[in-house]
Amino acid sequence: MLLLAVKAISEANRAFLAAHEIDVVTPDTVTAEQIPEIAISYGWDNRIGEKILAQPHAKLKWIQAQSAGVDYLPLATLKARGINVTNASGLKAEPIAQTVLSYILYFARGLNVYATRQHWEPFTDQYMISELPVLVFGTGRIGQQIAAQIKGFGGTVYGVNTTGRAVPGFDAVYPIGNYQEGLAKARVVVDGLPGTSDTANFFDEYFFEQVNELFLFVNIGRGTTLDQQALLAAIDDTRVRFAALDVTTPEPLPLQHPLFERPQILLTQHTSWGEHANFGRTGGLFRLFEKNVPGFVADGQLTHNVVDLDKGY
Repeated sequence: MLLLAVKAISEANRAFLAAHEIDVVTPDTVTAEQIPEIAISYGWDNRIGEKILAQPHAKLKWIQAQSAGVDYLPLATLKARGINVTNASGLKAEPIAQTVLSYILYFARGLNVYATRQHWEPFTDQYMISELPVLVFGTGRIGQQIAAQIKGFGGTVYGVNTTGRAVPGFDAVYPIGNYQEGLAKARVVVDGLPGTSDTANFFDEYFFEQVNELFLFVNIGRGTTLDQQALLAAIDDTRVRFAALDVTTPEPLPLQHPLFERPQILLTQHTSWGEHANFGRTGGLFRLFEKNVPGFVADGQLTHNVVDLDKGY
């Protein structure tokens, strides 16, 4: 069985794969003859991926995505070809959740004021986490970690998911079709939605018309889920006091983009996942991937982090 290692793997990883009779090639070493023989793609390379999918008898059956979101993959084509996808959901949940907590604390404790102040002028209009109820759109692994971090500081956390089913760690959960009750209670909104056709511009002018003096809007989901012009309008007329965006459209933002020009907006440029011990976006990915290897080799079954190709997550 042949694996294309788009993302770096260690010698220990190679030994694990060899023990399961999996040979490894990389984008630099793969030959034209090997392209149709690739059964597993560890990470995704658009150039090589297109060559694989152009082969009518290609053996590709499994793609391990390097991220939680998989909107950059040709999902319809993969489904038609019977190719499964597993994602990295949960891999960076803890650092992302800590970043969200840091956003809240940054603005709540007035650090945004002191970050640029060059004279002595005490600022004391500060908030406790307990004073800022949070509504998280998305109650999966990242959302649950966010809830845990906020709960650790004595906060209140509401969630939104597809059906409104209860999820441990949230004080209440609302269906995405009827989130308004949760929104009315919240001072902070966290957008953790995946990028799909159903979530495109979900946070639009209509959404922001429903808020009044929202303390903070956060996006750690996908840039496509937010109508940035609608957010800017809400910032400018103070319906939203502050915003912290880790993801935007496009990425990178061009110089002098309006989002850069609002002091009320903090941009962290798609780095909320960062951690020192597992450096890089895919640090630690193999520990998720290896859970599926024995089952896949035995009978083609995948059980961990399997993506629903119709839903896109």
